[in-house]
Amino acid sequence: MSLSLIIPVLLAALLHATWNSIVKGGQNKLYESAMNCLGGGLGALFLVPFVSFPAPEAWPLLALSCLCHLTYYICIAAAYREVDLSVGYTIMRGTAPLLTALFMTVWGAPLSLAGWAGLLTICAGIGCLTLGHHPPTRRGLLLSLRTSIVIMGYTLADGFGAQHSGDAVGYACWIFVLNIFPLHILILCRDGKEYLRYLRGRALPGLSGGVCGLASYGIAIWAMTQAPIALVAALRETSVIFGMLLAIAFLGERFSPLRALAVVLVACGGMLLRLA
Repeated sequence: MSLSLIIPVLLAALLHATWNSIVKGGQNKLYESAMNCLGGGLGALFLVPFVSFPAPEAWPLLALSCLCHLTYYICIAAAYREVDLSVGYTIMRGTAPLLTALFMTVWGAPLSLAGWAGLLTICAGIGCLTLGHHPPTRRGLLLSLRTSIVIMGYTLADGFGAQHSGDAVGYACWIFVLNIFPLHILILCRDGKEYLRYLRGRALPGLSGGVCGLASYGIAIWAMTQAPIALVAALRETSVIFGMLLAIAFLGERFSPLRALAVVLVACGGMLLRLA
């Protein structure tokens, strides 16, 4: 990969970590997740006139992805109420590709030696997070792992859905747009007035986080047309390092050598897994 590709992919990783830090930094994590979803969907709405609608074969997977994303936004909000960004984000980003790789192994695509090395490195990194002076609580760890399972769900649904859609970019745009509705219907029916008040007070950072997520995904999709997909996916795993740096700089989380080692191990393991 040339430097002209590496820099945008690193930017995509930073943008992904940024929207997670915005959700973590807000007072109401569920409302922050909803605003993130809204910002990304509104951004994608400007793009859908220029892309094709997914083929009918992809519609069931599109529906499954929306269901998984609804669950994801609820789960990530619950996780960030319990754990630090540098812990929760690292576990989610590290465990999700690990679970996906294991699923695909059972499905009939066994891991290579590099894949197993990546898997074990991720496990070692997550193990480091449970040590030290401020380990995550059992509840926080379980909530983060639960979110990882949901991430695996929408990753697989979107992977197969994009293959059947006939237009991967169009499929991605429609996912962002459609994701707005399930979560907002749920929140508006339950406590609409409170959410709208919160939205007015946090609209700029909340919606901006969603645009960051959309931009991150868009850059990654573009980069995958310019370089091997495995290399781009591997480089994006640096997002966990950016997540730790943002947590220390803006959320007041404490730096510790053990936590830094855990983040680096997870990033390296993710890269190995993606390159396998």
